[in-house]
Amino acid sequence: MKYASRKFIDLIQGATSKWANWDPPKEIAVGDYGTIINETGEFEWEGNIYSPHFKEQLKSSKNKFDIDLADPALRPNEKEAKDDHITVASWGVTAKKANASTNVAVPGSVNVALKVDLQFDGNKPAAVMVIHKPTYSSLPNDERITMLFKSMPDILKGKYIVTEVISCAAYLMHLSYHSKSAENFSVTLNALGPVTPLVNAGGAASFSWSSEAAYGLSRQGCDPTAKYMPLYRLKKPRPKFWESPFGRRGDEKSDDAIDRWEDVDPPWNPLDKEGEEQEIYDAVRCR
Repeated sequence: MKYASRKFIDLIQGATSKWANWDPPKEIAVGDYGTIINETGEFEWEGNIYSPHFKEQLKSSKNKFDIDLADPALRPNEKEAKDDHITVASWGVTAKKANASTNVAVPGSVNVALKVDLQFDGNKPAAVMVIHKPTYSSLPNDERITMLFKSMPDILKGKYIVTEVISCAAYLMHLSYHSKSAENFSVTLNALGPVTPLVNAGGAASFSWSSEAAYGLSRQGCDPTAKYMPLYRLKKPRPKFWESPFGRRGDEKSDDAIDRWEDVDPPWNPLDKEGEEQEIYDAVRCR
């Protein structure tokens, strides 16, 4: 498939409104801003509001705004997920957690940390992402952050903002091609050593993925010491956000808040089975 990354990202975005990072070892951080590369669907980084460079740009901005981004209340919020894994699946995929070992492990033995049974109906391409031990990082919904964005229209207007990142120590992504027949298989995350930290007296367990998939494209990673970033949320301020001059509070203030911003939709036309854009018929233009 020529546009596999864009097809996978499009399917995941349609299922969850979040964006898949096609290269999870590549860092994507809360506060990043940029655009989406139309051909690949990947995020094109332009900067980060917490970076020293942005701090210097803020100092030289015509809109003087004094803000201390080192303030703990303005730093990204971090929290671990309640569940030990999350599965994101597009239409055409059914995912079910099979089992996970919680027994005390014998040192050096292989234990099942996570097993997910997947069913693909085969009628069209479908995508699934499995994330083990996810951690959420999000942009604080603080009025000072909102004013920071409004004070920098020359840099931030028209850009997409990373407001949430889901990171983990193990992930698996699978894109199933249109095979005209159903396919069922399991993906398993094996842990060498204890599965849970409560019984881990000798350090972190090492992980390895195994999959029974016969078709499609899979990507995976697992390293207890790593921080993969397979999923993130992109948002943009509502259109009227930039109409109100910096320092002036208008009637639209309640819509300025970050939690009222709009999710970013894919910039491409609907995709076909190969991930290529379909031409949209324009009745007016064709008259």
